[in-house]
Amino acid sequence: MDLSILDFGNIGDAVDLMTEADRSGYRRYWLGEHHSEWQCGNPLLLGALLAATSDGIRVGSGGVCLDYHSPYRVAEDARLIEFMLPGRFDLGVTRGLTLAPELREAMLDGRPADTLRSHSEKLADLHGFLTGRLPAGHPLAQKLPLEPGPPMWVLGTGEEAARWAGRHGTGFCFSLHHAPAERDGPAILGEYRQAFVPSPEFPEPAAIVMVSMASGTALGEAPAHAPGVVKPVIEGPVAECAAKLAEIARRFAVDEVMVLLRSYGEWPFETCRALAEQAGLTPRADPR
Repeated sequence: MDLSILDFGNIGDAVDLMTEADRSGYRRYWLGEHHSEWQCGNPLLLGALLAATSDGIRVGSGGVCLDYHSPYRVAEDARLIEFMLPGRFDLGVTRGLTLAPELREAMLDGRPADTLRSHSEKLADLHGFLTGRLPAGHPLAQKLPLEPGPPMWVLGTGEEAARWAGRHGTGFCFSLHHAPAERDGPAILGEYRQAFVPSPEFPEPAAIVMVSMASGTALGEAPAHAPGVVKPVIEGPVAECAAKLAEIARRFAVDEVMVLLRSYGEWPFETCRALAEQAGLTPRADPR
């Protein structure tokens, strides 16, 4: 089983956490998009900077809140990252929180919310801009650069997102800590695999389960108003958490689990290293 890190924490600690994850043998380090005074509001920009200083770990967005952005702008930024750092970045995208109309208009250059396209339409445009595979008749068909962008991963918790990812041949991430308790996660990944159509980016289905984890000092309660705080899916000593992650991987039939360590704002440096050791990850040479 591969392990990866999902980071919702303080951007001032991102370099150290990514470096530790790289050194410890994690497969990926992804940044969430959160608009608070201390979290990352631009995972593409920060992710590119981190990818340029990392060694073997893949850096990515987990994910860009597509409803807040222009698909063309996101695609251009991602294409630039892939051109400058080929094979080092993953573009994870999600819907984003439903904002009040006045906030949505303020974040989107004053455009009225009722004039914006649906999430599925924006996903389709982003995928087409990244891959160059736009439908006939699209205004930008045959006009995009030939170089593709990084692989695209759809983040979600429901059948609609899973089927969309499958039909378009993207990766799919099931966010266990965001899913309702009654949601049948393995069945949703089954929908993704059943709908999957191979693509140049993903010849076979590629699925990741995202799991929030609290261990040691992180078991303390966080303020209810703290941005980005999510309830831990698993908690306890690191050795027990490693065993629980392996069981989740078996239950969901995936080869990779992505762990959110910073759900409580605690410094996860030691937990990151200890979890890697308990899970049997192979350390990399010190990237510094």
